[in-house]
Amino acid sequence: MSISRRAVLGASLASGTAIALSACAAETPAQETSTSKPAQVTTTGDILLGETSEVAVGSGKKFPIDAMLTVLITQPRAGVFRAFSATCTHAGCIVNGVEQEEIACGCHGARFDPDNGMVLAGPAKTALGKIALEVRGSELWITI
Repeated sequence: MSISRRAVLGASLASGTAIALSACAAETPAQETSTSKPAQVTTTGDILLGETSEVAVGSGKKFPIDAMLTVLITQPRAGVFRAFSATCTHAGCIVNGVEQEEIACGCHGARFDPDNGMVLAGPAKTALGKIALEVRGSELWITI
């Protein structure tokens, strides 16, 4: 009886894969299993983001809130602050920030107005989501 090279190679590959998987399994601590969906972390209410001095005129700054929300604060003109969801309405990417006086998404090139969040260039077709913003003294507060 003769064994083909293909059979030897297949057996070697299968045993190597089994060894690698067992090594990974040995290093991974046991995890608790659950049949229910995991709780979704959601932050609501008034949230202090930072100081107005953190956002230069003509620019923007991203503030991660939780796993589901990143907020982009812009200052299109001196003393005028705007808050938007930093999630691009085209494909769900987080925008880069303000580049050349436009909110820029690096994924597919969408551009938005930093004053009102409206689409300036596609592929996005809808504006960024506005978020209620209040300047309290020198502090930036949002309400979600």
